[in-house]
Amino acid sequence: MLLVMHTVLIGTASVEKDLAISLSESQIQDLSLQGLSLVFYVKIVNSSSKDYYLSGYEYRFVVNQTDYIQIKTGLEENKIKIDALKDTFISFPIKITYVHLFQVVKNLENQDKASCYLTGIMNFSDRRKEKGKLPFAFSGEFPLFKPPNIAILKLKINNMTIGGADLEVDVKLTNNNGFELMVDKIAYKLQLQAKPIGQGEIKGDKNIKNHQSRTFNLPLLLNFFEVGKEVYDILYQSEAICHFQGEMEVQTVWGKVTIPLDKEEEVKISRIP
Repeated sequence: MLLVMHTVLIGTASVEKDLAISLSESQIQDLSLQGLSLVFYVKIVNSSSKDYYLSGYEYRFVVNQTDYIQIKTGLEENKIKIDALKDTFISFPIKITYVHLFQVVKNLENQDKASCYLTGIMNFSDRRKEKGKLPFAFSGEFPLFKPPNIAILKLKINNMTIGGADLEVDVKLTNNNGFELMVDKIAYKLQLQAKPIGQGEIKGDKNIKNHQSRTFNLPLLLNFFEVGKEVYDILYQSEAICHFQGEMEVQTVWGKVTIPLDKEEEVKISRIP
């Protein structure tokens, strides 16, 4: 878990001695290439013999010293009861969208993670009137999840006859993240000059260490009667447009993520002499 939190407690009025706020748990949820949710689960301990009510709150969520979100909410008719001599748990979910984050907070795109903190005030009442406020602050960090870079390195013809061909395509995937991609599955399709030439699933160990690359060799046996005579003609050229498309399923400490893969580029066609 990337998040390491601490709590600052400052009390006002009678709520200072009766109530205490601390972080019970924090979680990163719904991680994707678009963003994530950072959820703060907060415990409010009521050590007094009287009930309190959470009547409102306001907070700022700050990333790299820049305000990302500011919220002020009055609960009015939906006050949360803080039972006497009990612990009450509430949550503050923060939705982080990478596109918006990178617009608001500069120079983050190439970082592995971002530091953050949530700071604010909770208002408490006895249901009839306000009794006081308690400030809070939790600090931490969250990952900036990036798709892998894709490069089609080569297309090699091992053997070709009038009826078919034995080919190899090398594809390099580069992990741009600060953590290893634990890959469950890579499924792919290949096209040559917009002509489908094969599809399959990469077998064996597919994990890619953080900030490292891995090259996968994709063997193809073509039947020109199935893929078309146009492919036979294309393979006699010195280069052609190759399109690699598919998806990668990876495991992270925050759950499973599916990453779309799509790369089209011109590659040289080599032959065994």
